[in-house]
Amino acid sequence: MLVPAGVAAAFALLPLGYLAVRALERGPGYAWDIVAAERTLQLLGRSLGLTAVVVAACLVLGVSLAWLTVRTDLPGARAWSVLATLPLAVPSYVAAFVWLAAVPEIAGFTGAALALTLVCFPYVHLPVAAALRGIDPAQEEAARSLGHGPLHTFLRVTLPQLRPAAAGGGLLVALYVLSDFGAVSLLRYDTFTRAIHTSYSASFDRTPAAALSVVLVVMTVALVAAETRTRGRAGHARTGAGTARPAARLPLGRWRAPALAWCATVTA
Repeated sequence: MLVPAGVAAAFALLPLGYLAVRALERGPGYAWDIVAAERTLQLLGRSLGLTAVVVAACLVLGVSLAWLTVRTDLPGARAWSVLATLPLAVPSYVAAFVWLAAVPEIAGFTGAALALTLVCFPYVHLPVAAALRGIDPAQEEAARSLGHGPLHTFLRVTLPQLRPAAAGGGLLVALYVLSDFGAVSLLRYDTFTRAIHTSYSASFDRTPAAALSVVLVVMTVALVAAETRTRGRAGHARTGAGTARPAARLPLGRWRAPALAWCATVTA
């Protein structure tokens, strides 16, 4: 088992070694000038800004849809759950092309954020929905028996137990956004991936592209470390089924129509 694992690790590290060699082939000083250039700092801010907005939007969409389809008496909950996963079958550049064809003025940050959000939110919805199905309903019932309403119970009891799933989904979204090239290229929004492609194809000198790629790798490693730290001890929260029965679905009442409109808007 150790030999196959070692071979797999070597193949995984080979591209990183190549990037390091190419980035430093003209000396550390030249590579540092590229990394510390104003253009690189602008790309860093643009990439992180887009990532933060898309992750935040995906958390809102994914968690809300998961809660509505798993914990409420939403009509057609199973169908809405299936519809919420369909964006996984749509490449980001296809979504970007559709939005650009429908609304040409949407090009830029707004279009990139919208297209990537609507493609990526299932990465949050799926793990959060699975976590909701595994949470012991006795804890929420105990909170409601103490006089807490549905919103307070969700924020104080349910949401902390969803943090590991939401953080994991958010990490997947962040990595997807940082690595995306098709959507940002079609929508003409400069990020690291677009700058790397432009640098690689426009010059015989591969050092700038390699140096920018190293920065992108460092960003992804930092995101993985931040996600692990964010979860903290939340991964040890009790989410196992304490009883054999599923959680009772909350009646939406007068909020049923807005909930259906929300689901239709997100999955349309």
